Amino acid sequence: MKELNEKLGLIVSRLDYLEAVMTQDKEYPELARVMGSLRVGTSLYTEPLKLIQRLVSMQRKIKRRKEPRDEISRIILNVLAIKGPQNVSGLTREVQHERGTGSRVTVRKKLLELLEETLIRKGEGHAYELVE
Repeated sequence: MKELNEKLGLIVSRLDYLEAVMTQDKEYPELARVMGSLRVGTSLYTEPLKLIQRLVSMQRKIKRRKEPRDEISRIILNVLAIKGPQNVSGLTREVQHERGTGSRVTVRKKLLELLEETLIRKGEGHAYELVE
């Protein structure tokens, strides 16, 4: 997956270059529009690949653990893998949505446990993110 992601990145950069050259010449404006569309279409594949990569990475880390992970920690890890960095309030809302109940105190406690296990880290501001 990593290799596929790198190849897509290379394709997008090449398409950017070709689009810039064609736009600069203004000889073939319709071709420049097609190149732009190709670039956008190709970039649509990179985000799902990154998401799959984060999910697979998290599943591997979870499976390495001998004791089963509790429900709240699993929800937190899944949200961080799918939605990216989140603060305590955002994670609490997600836990409440999934379970029907959840408190900031409990989520904060689970975050501290996950930080201690180095599965997550504190990102910019008050956000938490997965360790890649």
